Amino acid sequence: MARDFFDELSDTITRTTKDLGKKAGQLYEAQKIRSKISSEEQMVQKLKADIGNVIFEKYKEGAEVEEALKGFCEEIEQHLDIIDGYKDAAAEMKGRKICPACGKSVDRSVSFCPYCGSVCPTPEPEKAEGDVVDTETAEPVEETEEKQAENEAGTEEEKVSTETEKSGQDFPGK
Repeated sequence: MARDFFDELSDTITRTTKDLGKKAGQLYEAQKIRSKISSEEQMVQKLKADIGNVIFEKYKEGAEVEEALKGFCEEIEQHLDIIDGYKDAAAEMKGRKICPACGKSVDRSVSFCPYCGSVCPTPEPEKAEGDVVDTETAEPVEETEEKQAENEAGTEEEKVSTETEKSGQDFPGK
């Protein structure tokens, strides 16, 4: 009886192992086919992109392109400008700048790109609100009557509070 049990168990294990091997082989073959399909689809996408790149390069060179394609080319240029802005912002955060010729990130202190050798102008820092203003080049600001009245009222309040502090009183005139 024990022998029948072990023989049956052995047969079951053998069949299961063969079935699993067969299924694994089928899965492997199916995956190979899916991989080949994906590879061919990627090749088609690359060729489509190459066609688009040729058209876009002709557009940039000033060649005449169809009106439908012209809209796509203009949209691509807008997105490329946005990307350049993001690259500049990212480089600025790192204390670097972007080479205008090759597009690589370079140290802010260099005058020439170490990758392509072109001139890399250093952007001038933007003035913040607290920066010093050059009075020789700054235009005078005309004060309106309202501003003058506000300034005079503020001056009167300052005088009253200063007098109150000196006299030790909470309210002036009492």
